[in-house]
Amino acid sequence: MKGSIERMIKTNREIKTLKKSASIANSCIPVIENALKENEITEKEIARRIRRKIYSQGATLAFRILVASGKRSAIVHPKPSATDKKIDGTGYVDFGASYKNYKSDITVPFVVGKIGKREMKMVNAVVAAHNLAMRSIKIGMPCWKLHEKVNTFLRMKGFRMIHAMGHGLGKNVHELPYIGKPRKKLRGLKKRRWERLKKIVFQENMVFTVEPAVYLKNVGGCRLENVVLITKREPGILTHARLIKA
Repeated sequence: MKGSIERMIKTNREIKTLKKSASIANSCIPVIENALKENEITEKEIARRIRRKIYSQGATLAFRILVASGKRSAIVHPKPSATDKKIDGTGYVDFGASYKNYKSDITVPFVVGKIGKREMKMVNAVVAAHNLAMRSIKIGMPCWKLHEKVNTFLRMKGFRMIHAMGHGLGKNVHELPYIGKPRKKLRGLKKRRWERLKKIVFQENMVFTVEPAVYLKNVGGCRLENVVLITKREPGILTHARLIKA
């Protein structure tokens, strides 16, 4: 997790640039939706079209585009990042734009064709978890408590998160605040660092991601990620990722 605590609060200029980066990512959502309507579309082809769309707007990739469907989507960071596999079942497209060195990070989940009841329950749980997270964000709330609330909800549905619920954005894809909890008992330097991180609360002009996810080994996964800006009134969603069914 890069960046200092002081860098968590963005300036007006930074927010303007981050909004532009987010809008470029948003412009790729119709590209994904249209691609998923094609019968023989592959993971690599979707990645290629997103890359072309981002570069056409004077931006570059924030990171390597991840496109995973079927059993591959049960992996958080699949390798290779995209294959010649035909899209089918549950899956996601994880990508971002880098505009004037400021990053966006968005994950669009999808369902193509028929899926099983367990998979549909997973997808519905992730969408509901995302909505819960957005309703729960409040200035002054410790960031780790958002993770805890969403993870508790998913556990009640029979699932669990295996990574943090979100992270800050800026010149780096992963910055503070860290919206998660340690998974193991910590000692020494790691423990002292966590004691510092857990005191971080949501503040005005923070920009971060909300990305609840569930992964079912050898079955599939679902991740829904959007970029959020904290304002005095309510959280503003800068990106518009949503579940796409084709």
